[in-house]
Amino acid sequence: MTANWVQRTALDTNEVTDMTDQIVADDDVQKALSIYLVDQLYATVDVKAEIENALPSQAKALAAPVAAASRQLALDISEKALASPRFQSLVSATIRASHHQFVRLIRERDKYISTNGKDVTLDYGSLVAELATRIGVPPDTITEIQGIVRKASTELKEGLTKAQSQIKSVRAELSKIQGGTLDPQTRQSLETLNQTAAELQTKLADLDKTVQTAEDKAPSQLQDRLGKFDGRLSNLDKRLNRLEDRTAAVLEDPSQANVDDLDALLTAAEERVTALLGRPIVQSPGQLVLIQSDQLSGIQDAVRALRNLGIVLPLLVFAMYIGAIFLAGGWRREALIAAGGGILVSLLVVLLVRRLSGHAVVDSLAGSETVKPAVQSVWDIVSAGLRERALFLLVIGLAFVGGGVLAGPSRPGVASRRFLAPYLRDHPVGVYLVVATVFLLWLTFIPGIENVGQVIVIVGLAALAVFGIEVLRRQTAQEFPPS
Repeated sequence: MTANWVQRTALDTNEVTDMTDQIVADDDVQKALSIYLVDQLYATVDVKAEIENALPSQAKALAAPVAAASRQLALDISEKALASPRFQSLVSATIRASHHQFVRLIRERDKYISTNGKDVTLDYGSLVAELATRIGVPPDTITEIQGIVRKASTELKEGLTKAQSQIKSVRAELSKIQGGTLDPQTRQSLETLNQTAAELQTKLADLDKTVQTAEDKAPSQLQDRLGKFDGRLSNLDKRLNRLEDRTAAVLEDPSQANVDDLDALLTAAEERVTALLGRPIVQSPGQLVLIQSDQLSGIQDAVRALRNLGIVLPLLVFAMYIGAIFLAGGWRREALIAAGGGILVSLLVVLLVRRLSGHAVVDSLAGSETVKPAVQSVWDIVSAGLRERALFLLVIGLAFVGGGVLAGPSRPGVASRRFLAPYLRDHPVGVYLVVATVFLLWLTFIPGIENVGQVIVIVGLAALAVFGIEVLRRQTAQEFPPS
């Protein structure tokens, strides 16, 4: 049951999409998410400072209350946006696409993963862009800025990756310099590094022009952020100029002092480049990395184990129950009751663990009391499938216990058989029709059939029900023959 729930919750795209729809429609989640998105949006600009600049000197004291009011207005607008069908459809489509990619990566890694690896990502940039549009930022500007960020990130990643490789190579060559002379290979490595730095500077110059063009068109909320980004590009350009100067100095005079200075600069540059390459905005701009490529093998193994468990465990448990009842000999009725009792106890344990673990999960994930209701709602929605499966299997446990009691010597059992005797003895077709109807009604509540193992168990349960009814009919006919 638990393996089936985990498998369906993790790998069934329709199930995940349905849960997402419920989550984004939840009021507590919408409130928490709106606060987060507005925080992300307002992190791009100092609103109070912008308002102070726009107000006349005698009214600058109003900047703080106006800024607070504008933030509340943004929260109200974002909550309405999150509750809108358009936004919820956008989230649903995004989750469906990301989960579909995840399932394909898990099931067909060699087909969809390149030799360099590939991450499973969630495109959250479109969600922030939707909210920005809602509060008055032109869609064309958002699209242009998103394009700039992606272009900058892609070109920076290419240039920085190339520079990182060459820095490592040059540092290895520098350690071999002896007697203040450069061998041809070291000289070529230094010249190649200088050429890479020059190419990267050219890219930075082009990006700088693009950013400045977008900055002129951008609203005040984004101009400050773009200005900071432009400043980072300028800072990187200065670092590259410094690297070129040091490299040129070593090429002209490979003295130990110049080599040491260049090596120190390359060490700092390598650390800086490694840090930049590890930043999400460089690796996947506008996206949240859900699973890294080096984690996929472990996840694949876990998924295969879940699939196997989902097939094997139901068959194994069912076979053990049938075997125990068959081997019970003269006390099969007691074995049937014990099997049903075991099912009921295990279900109670599962429901208790779900409740206790829910408290633990909520407490660990909720960073504050404000978001606790949202986290609780998410847990309730995600774990609802486990509760549904437990209630579904509850019927099996009750049927086992009820069948054992009905066939037993207790007063309620004997009285029930006496009451049912005319129907069981004289109307077998009607009895089996009733049993089939109840069985089919029970199947309508099944959370989902994932594999052939579950199908075999259901067929086995149907056969067991027919066998049990037939045994009960014969027992009742002997005890209460027609008068």
